[in-house]
Amino acid sequence: MLPATARFLLIYTLLSSVVALAQAQPRCALNSHNSPVRNNGAIVPIREPVVIPVAVHVVWHTAEENISDEQIESQIEVLNQDFRRLNVEVPFVHPLFDELISDLELEFCLVAITRTSTPVAGITNTFSNGKRRLCYTDLGGRDGLDPNRYLNIWVAGRNDGALGSATFPEEGQETPTEDGLYIRPDAFGTTGTVSPPFHLGRTCTHELGHYFNLQHLWGPNADNFNCDQDDGIDDTPLQADTYQGTCPTLPPFSCGSPDMFMNFMNFTQDACMALFTPGQKARVLSTLQSYRPGLLQSSCTPVSTKTPDVFTPEVFIIGNPASDHLRIRLPGNEPAQFAIFDLAGRLVQQVEAAGPEAELSVAGFHTGNYYIKIRYGNKMHVKKLIIAR
Repeated sequence: MLPATARFLLIYTLLSSVVALAQAQPRCALNSHNSPVRNNGAIVPIREPVVIPVAVHVVWHTAEENISDEQIESQIEVLNQDFRRLNVEVPFVHPLFDELISDLELEFCLVAITRTSTPVAGITNTFSNGKRRLCYTDLGGRDGLDPNRYLNIWVAGRNDGALGSATFPEEGQETPTEDGLYIRPDAFGTTGTVSPPFHLGRTCTHELGHYFNLQHLWGPNADNFNCDQDDGIDDTPLQADTYQGTCPTLPPFSCGSPDMFMNFMNFTQDACMALFTPGQKARVLSTLQSYRPGLLQSSCTPVSTKTPDVFTPEVFIIGNPASDHLRIRLPGNEPAQFAIFDLAGRLVQQVEAAGPEAELSVAGFHTGNYYIKIRYGNKMHVKKLIIAR
């Protein structure tokens, strides 16, 4: 038989008006090629907050995606509040769970912001030969900083409808260059281009939970209506629903107990998220020490990430619009790389050549518009290319 408090809440919930499901985008899309590490080992007590250096890489296709420094800084502030139990929602957590609100003792410092213009729309979930293009400068994205020493967050457009995704920690990580978080620009931070109900920076908080090996409260599947899946954390109640886009006023019941809908690892609206638990803290700190130990020795010293310069007038593209071929004239004799993309962001041709002049054949191209990206020394330039016959 349910305890008296549970019976009261169940009756209250049934009599209350049902909260309508918001027609919102899915909170996150887990990376199918990353499997979470099951790590329940003991942790070494940490006496002072761990400060983790963060590099934010803005890879923009439209001007609106090129978010401001202020918007980026507002997201770092949210992380520092959420992971230190300083967020304004804490006092409003239901009494059933207020003793489970944990200070994870993690803080975050912004050491680098990079900005890269890309010809690839929705680059976050666009791949080339198995590589996520977002994470590679030579594929239209931006190389991250050393993933062993920095938390890399890429902010870029995506075309799968999700607000964000992240990599789980893995032993023998096959693609360390892709390790980090991928957040949509309109769900990053608390100002600028964000809009309700995902306008308080909680997408990034949620995805950072995955980065530190936290599962959704309902387990690894899309839902848990059979109550046979769990997140592996003892103090997060077994839960059936995701609460996608909703904001309950009282804890709903499922799987025989009230649900911790306000946990950061649910899918509720940003304003309804409030807490991590002590069990989640133990998992995060254990993962940090076992699988991401380099972050413990990293520094908050700002990192120089100078964006490649735009080409000077010494570089000329000759024969644009082009029919069968075009020539590119470069200063000096250093090697150069040329990559041509169609308007959908697909790589059509990639050529390497030595200066001072290179000739590219475009005889097999369809008539229309393309983008050509030129890398020469420490410089990069993206220019529209027209094929006309």
